[in-house]
Amino acid sequence: VMAAWLTAEYLEAALRRYYQNNELRVESMVINPALGKGENYGAILTRIHLVYSSIVEEHLIAKTVLEYEDAETKMKKAPYDIYNRELEIYEQVLPKLQELAGEQLCPKILHIDRQRGALIMEDLSYKGFVMAPRLQRLDEQHVSLVLRKLAKMQAASAVLENNLLENNFSLTEYDKGFFNRYTESFSAYFLGCLKSCANYLKTQAGYEHHAKLLDELAPYYMGLGLRCFKQEQTHINVLTHGDLWTNNMMFKYEAGVPSDVLLIDFQYAFWGSPTLDIHHLLNTSAVEQVRSELQMKMRGVYHDVFVGELQRLGFKGQRLPSRKQFHLESEQKRFYAVHCGLLLLPVLLNTDETDADFAALLSDQPRGMDMKRRLYLNPGIQDSIKQMVKHFELEGLLDPWQYEGL
Repeated sequence: VMAAWLTAEYLEAALRRYYQNNELRVESMVINPALGKGENYGAILTRIHLVYSSIVEEHLIAKTVLEYEDAETKMKKAPYDIYNRELEIYEQVLPKLQELAGEQLCPKILHIDRQRGALIMEDLSYKGFVMAPRLQRLDEQHVSLVLRKLAKMQAASAVLENNLLENNFSLTEYDKGFFNRYTESFSAYFLGCLKSCANYLKTQAGYEHHAKLLDELAPYYMGLGLRCFKQEQTHINVLTHGDLWTNNMMFKYEAGVPSDVLLIDFQYAFWGSPTLDIHHLLNTSAVEQVRSELQMKMRGVYHDVFVGELQRLGFKGQRLPSRKQFHLESEQKRFYAVHCGLLLLPVLLNTDETDADFAALLSDQPRGMDMKRRLYLNPGIQDSIKQMVKHFELEGLLDPWQYEGL
């Protein structure tokens, strides 16, 4: 449902402010939903085509809050403060990061409405950017491009944080990732998916043992996730994207080869380990060959650019990590790969539109549990789940005590 207040008059006032032109008049407007059901769980995206001052066309995207969510869902999402966080990051942080990085990282923002929790941004599809097909997942070229862009953004954030400390503002205030010390309001979502995954594996010959391990992991699950999101003071922390999967990025192509990527959707951005975004991307959005065979190589792609950018920008914080150190940091946070692969992947590659909304994900009632059960009936993810759960067991990542003594 598109926001009723998103009118030609509203957009005319926003454009007048942006272009500092009080003569600007919107003469026509066409609006359409930008994504279908099950394509986006966190907001409403509306595609807008405007004509103003007779000759100028403007193609925009409006990102607005889900206005008709039930009270319980709103209450569970409230501690994350996702709308205000994203507006603030687009308004105050990303312009500084782009300046340091020396290149565009995200769409151009034309208007921010804090009262309504809304963003008006350029429609990147008219600048030659497209969203990769989410069900196909990303190959090595795409993943490498994303990791290089991510490394530039995150190196800039580490340098910016050093500079901000003198200005009484700190990026460390963004401390509400998916797992955080303030709330466990997503536990029905996470533990419901864990249970559904275990129940699916019980039906697969040879995977009963893995199902039992997942059931036994449940009481410790939220604590293990929280451990991944802990800031390690001896490591270089960064502003992570926090939700780095296929639908939160757009690619530009030259002769069929991806040449640039821009990141969108910073609702879950938080201050923490850069390795978490890498785990997220590889285990939700990479094709099986990249996920299963090229993890080390992809970490290296990120590490090379990250360290190079920190050197270029004169980073004065912790010692720059060697490649070996970076692998050790990645392993320390690797339980998050379990979360991304076994729980997030089925949600993000869901093809069943029935009840495909955030309210169902967050609910432990029959509608919500049935939706989560059906996620694991998708043939497109079942082989991945089986491969991953075997690897995760071999790595000791299904052990409730894996962090003891570390």
